[in-house]
Amino acid sequence: MTDTEKIVIKTKEYILKLHSEGYSTHQHIVNSLKNGIDYFVGRKDGLDTIKNEILTTCLTEFNERTKVYDKVGHLKMVDTIKTNFITFVSELNVNDLPEVLPISFERRLTNEEFKILESSLKDKFDFGSWKDENYYWEPLSKTKTQNPFVYFDDDLFKSEENKFRGDRILLLTDENINYEVETSSFGFDWIECAYCNFETDWLIYISHEGTITFSGQKFLTEIKNKLPEIMANKNPWD
Repeated sequence: MTDTEKIVIKTKEYILKLHSEGYSTHQHIVNSLKNGIDYFVGRKDGLDTIKNEILTTCLTEFNERTKVYDKVGHLKMVDTIKTNFITFVSELNVNDLPEVLPISFERRLTNEEFKILESSLKDKFDFGSWKDENYYWEPLSKTKTQNPFVYFDDDLFKSEENKFRGDRILLLTDENINYEVETSSFGFDWIECAYCNFETDWLIYISHEGTITFSGQKFLTEIKNKLPEIMANKNPWD
């Protein structure tokens, strides 16, 4: 683990701890810092460079997403979080850090990466990635996808063990903040999201209505072979 990776990890740990200590508005404010730090994975720049880049990127996200607040109490919260974050990052010193352990891989996709991904999903699945107002996916919104799909009540899958192969998959969220994540992080805690692989030959859509949709011929065949009892409950709204 490089020194700059240690700086990134300790900064992310700070943000995640700060997020866990508050509720609602506080968490929303802190989330903007996380949106920034998630760009930083495997960087090898000098320590001062990486700290300056972290502050610039995180505070750009922070300032953009907190400009909606105008109440005195919220403004004080914003200022306190910002000031403490700047102090924490500025004072980070690798020589003074306790043992730094790796954390789950999570990298935010750049806008350029997402545009390529979005184009591929639109072409293969007619998936619009929440680009248009009220645009969701099957079965909540009918599409022109030519790929076969099945959908279920997501309660059927919450007790299922994660059986994804490979190290990484892609996660798309309805906030248009998208990630490359470890397959082990796949879950149902997002209100509205989608997962796919790098080749975009399968797609999983999890809706705010408690449905989960699977698409991609090879993927469906694998589900049918491994989870035949669940396939018996497919397409409950048909």
